[in-house]
Amino acid sequence: MTDEDYENENLDAPGEYPSKGDYSKAEIVRSQCGKVNDARSKEMKEGYFNTDKLGNRIYVPDTRKEFISSVIRLRNLLSPEIERDSAFKDKEKNIMEKIEEAINKFGIYEREVIGNKIIEQSKKPKYIPNIGEIIPLMKIIKRKGVSISQDVDYLPGVFDRIHHNYWNYLVNLYDKLDRELSNLIDRCNYFKEGINF
Repeated sequence: MTDEDYENENLDAPGEYPSKGDYSKAEIVRSQCGKVNDARSKEMKEGYFNTDKLGNRIYVPDTRKEFISSVIRLRNLLSPEIERDSAFKDKEKNIMEKIEEAINKFGIYEREVIGNKIIEQSKKPKYIPNIGEIIPLMKIIKRKGVSISQDVDYLPGVFDRIHHNYWNYLVNLYDKLDRELSNLIDRCNYFKEGINF
């Protein structure tokens, strides 16, 4: 067998890619829709820290973030279709504006401690605190019900509720984006049923 015969014989060997592989955008979109569906079909649970049997601190993933990530991936897959669909772009613009405004709605300013005072860095953008983040707060020291001084206290997780409210709000917005993506996919006829014989 010559080298040329060997090469021709192994062109279609299992595991080898044909020179003109089949690329089905509909199948890729269908697969990602399945991932979005699976992520959203779960209970939207907040992420949290736990400990394992050895006492190691572990993070239990936030299912809200997994759902949002899967919608973002689907949206990226459909970028060319979105560019051609003005109806989708108008609705998406409204949703994206609300997503961008969410940090201002729920966020806090960074805090700097100078002496025994806390200064909010209001010239910097707001941010969403992480779970368990240690953020300085003013502590009022009282004696017999009368305030005698103030001091800075560092408490972990004081703003955890802000974190969760932010992500719950985003889930609602990404639900709306997912609905609009489903309408776009329908207009593209990706999943049009074929005739079975």
